[in-house]
Amino acid sequence: MRAFAGPVPDVPPPGRFERPVIPHDVERRLESATSRAARSVLDPLARERGTGTVGFPRRLNLPSLDGTAAAAVQVDETTCGSAVLAMLGLAGDPRAALRIAGDDPAARFARLQHAIQAATNRHGLVVAGWPRSYGTPPWGAARFASYGGVRYTHRVGGSRALLEAAVAAARAGIPVPLYTGGDVAGGWETAVPRHVVLLTLADGEGDEGNAVLYEPSGAGLHTVPVSALLDPPPFPATDGEVQQTSVDRTAARVRKALTAGLGGWPHVAWVVLPERVGRWQTGDTGATMEAH
Repeated sequence: MRAFAGPVPDVPPPGRFERPVIPHDVERRLESATSRAARSVLDPLARERGTGTVGFPRRLNLPSLDGTAAAAVQVDETTCGSAVLAMLGLAGDPRAALRIAGDDPAARFARLQHAIQAATNRHGLVVAGWPRSYGTPPWGAARFASYGGVRYTHRVGGSRALLEAAVAAARAGIPVPLYTGGDVAGGWETAVPRHVVLLTLADGEGDEGNAVLYEPSGAGLHTVPVSALLDPPPFPATDGEVQQTSVDRTAARVRKALTAGLGGWPHVAWVVLPERVGRWQTGDTGATMEAH
């Protein structure tokens, strides 16, 4: 695990990055589309809808030109990471989102997940390929992940410093994949990364505001307070224990929303963060988000 630790990468300043530049051929293709269809292509993560309300998850549908409501769901129990990387890529590449939006978006999304899984699992810890049954390794995800011109690295653990960096990146407009899992109290098999979600959006400053997590097993967009993501509240008392106060009930509602957003797991175990060589420069807008 120490081999995957290291300093927290520099993150872009809040609000520094905008959405990807829309290629001219995509603009022309969308001229004949409905506003809803165009929005699904240009905003695949539905970030224009805002952060939503804690405790009221929304469903994320795939881009579609004909109005097909196909959920952005992982195709099997091993492709949560592939689904997250696919949606991250679509959000940073309008041309790729337009391709998905053609005939049968669900089938196209399934093929994309399998292709991404083959790419991310090509190398294991040393030489051999990573077993498909283990899902997507964090180092494979970091090597493949891209949002426009932004590349990624990975850090083990879910410390407050790492989560603050993830929230800062989301506030700057760059989504962040998060690996979730349990802790050693549940055995080492639960303490390793077990699932992947995507931090798509965050507002506010410091510990204030809300964040949105895309959870691919149910294609849900889950709203959680930033404070809960940075410092998860304890699990509520079980039935028969002390009677809950209104504060306890609020904490229980937040804990439930956070656990759902993390795919049923209590903690962030690994973070895939945006990275670049050197420091983020003040003038880096627009071109950084250009799709390739």
